[in-house]
Amino acid sequence: MISNLDYYKSFFYVATYSSFSDAAKALYISQSAVSQTIRKLEEELGTTLFVRSGSRIVLTPSGELLFARVKTAFNEFQRAEIEIQNFESIAQNNISVGITETSLRYGFFDCLEKFKNRHPDVHLSISGNTTPEMVSFLRDGKIDFALMIISDSLAARFQDLKMRRCFRIQDIFIASSKMDIDFDREYDLKDLLSYPTISVSQISNFRENIDTFFQENGLLFQPTYILENMTQVLNFTKRKFGIGVLPYAYAKDDIKKGTIRIVNTKPIPKRTVYLVSLKDKALSGLGLELYNDFKDLPRMV
Repeated sequence: MISNLDYYKSFFYVATYSSFSDAAKALYISQSAVSQTIRKLEEELGTTLFVRSGSRIVLTPSGELLFARVKTAFNEFQRAEIEIQNFESIAQNNISVGITETSLRYGFFDCLEKFKNRHPDVHLSISGNTTPEMVSFLRDGKIDFALMIISDSLAARFQDLKMRRCFRIQDIFIASSKMDIDFDREYDLKDLLSYPTISVSQISNFRENIDTFFQENGLLFQPTYILENMTQVLNFTKRKFGIGVLPYAYAKDDIKKGTIRIVNTKPIPKRTVYLVSLKDKALSGLGLELYNDFKDLPRMV
């Protein structure tokens, strides 16, 4: 193996330009330095690589053999440089964010749309996962930051994360306006459980908050219907399957229409929308811009 790979670089340029002086100009070094480098390369290989033919420098058969290999290597180097530049360009224009479906209902979808209109070439990757999954993705570097709706007590568990409060949201009990319920009455939680109830599964911070709420009031919350998502909870409630529980944002349109109504009870503890990122990872460029857009979203909730 040649002791100095720069020898090959000088050889490549001399062979390409068929000139020591032109190679020196391309390499921004002196012609004597180029000549000395070629001489050392020939000494290490034990062969002559160039001979003069009139005013030009031409390759010897050994030089032709070496140039074919070196040229291939340099072409690969150049291709790698281009690929790296392209990769970095894509990386700088790619933003990965963890956002729950509920978060999008609190104005973040409009925020994303405005950002995309400002930066149409940006690649936005949106992951809608559970809180534990998004925490894992943050720690593994799969997403730049996340929007999480969690209780303040749960937020305190994540010591390695930067948690910025955005605003608080209210979960509510609802029922079809056609259901036989006294909507003017404030129901005791125990009386509420005498009706069929509808909720999402326990594998969510939403259910953790609801379950804790009932436990603190000496009750066990065991929904009659356990569904996959909030949209299903809303639809089952509208069909009079029972009393549903979900974030206000899912129900507000139907509440305005009068198709469903709020069932009055002791208020469920509010949860907080957090902007979450790794403490030791600074956001930059467009990622920081989108983060600040979310941070400055009007708190009209």
